[in-house]
Amino acid sequence: MIGKVKVNQSFGAMCRYVLQEKTPDKGAEVLAAHGVRTDSADHMAADFDAVRAMRPGLGKAVLHVALAFPVEEAGKVTNEVMGRIAQDYLKGLKIDPDNTQWAVVRHHDKDKTHPHMHLVVNRVDLDGQTVSDQFIRSRSVDVCKGIEQEYGLVVADQVGRKQAREIGPTPAQEKATTPREQQSAEWSRARQDIGRALSYTAGQARSFDELREALRLRGIGVELTRRKDGSPAGVVFVQEGHRVKGSQVGRAYSAGQLQQGFDQPRVQEQRPEAVAGLKQAAEGYALAKLAAEYAQVSRAQQPAQEQQPAKEQGRAPSRGLGIGD
Repeated sequence: MIGKVKVNQSFGAMCRYVLQEKTPDKGAEVLAAHGVRTDSADHMAADFDAVRAMRPGLGKAVLHVALAFPVEEAGKVTNEVMGRIAQDYLKGLKIDPDNTQWAVVRHHDKDKTHPHMHLVVNRVDLDGQTVSDQFIRSRSVDVCKGIEQEYGLVVADQVGRKQAREIGPTPAQEKATTPREQQSAEWSRARQDIGRALSYTAGQARSFDELREALRLRGIGVELTRRKDGSPAGVVFVQEGHRVKGSQVGRAYSAGQLQQGFDQPRVQEQRPEAVAGLKQAAEGYALAKLAAEYAQVSRAQQPAQEQQPAKEQGRAPSRGLGIGD
């Protein structure tokens, strides 16, 4: 199960998209809703906007989540199951489904074989409080994994992220009118997908080999070039023919920055051992030095101790035969 999260501004545009009133061949089917009418996109948007008005300063009040399932789960994720999963998903994000407006719509696209649904949520709840979107994308990943386990679904990482990209075109792709613009939009989407994948994998990997294996499960390849001294010179990530340099994804994902990240855990792991070794060596040196000083003092004191009785014996007769006798 993969959840693609977006925060938008217009309920009107979003409701028209999910209900697909102008393209009935999409087979849009409302599975469940709370607090909104579902007979038309205009009515649904009007209901969302009526509650949104309690927070007029909130620009992006539309939370849109596309939830996709692998083809293998087509027989398992019925409409009833999807409706339950949608509400469990909201609860996982700490959104109260009984105090928030939402609607979940399933699309039966003829050109897409995997089951998927669209969840529209108002970021203003029925009490007029704002629903937080902080770290919502990373939280969504955790919630999806929990639902996979609870419902016994196929783990999304095992089948890659291709199905998530099939859910629908990005706004840039929708606006593209020439092949060049279309290609650029698809490249941008690949870059975004690679960035999301790296945000979850780069911090866990300890080498380029480990990173390559982690990304392979997500359908992303890694091409690495090295200098003569063996240090990484550049890295390129490849997704369905789209090549994206690490620096184009973000500074943190350049070859040099990634290598520093790989080295850092090892330094931290070795550091306690090194400190313990130095401490042990220092303690050993201090004990050895103390023992040597003690031995030196003992040797210096030993002759005096041996001579003391002789001196005392020599003084005894003199005191006995002195003038005062």
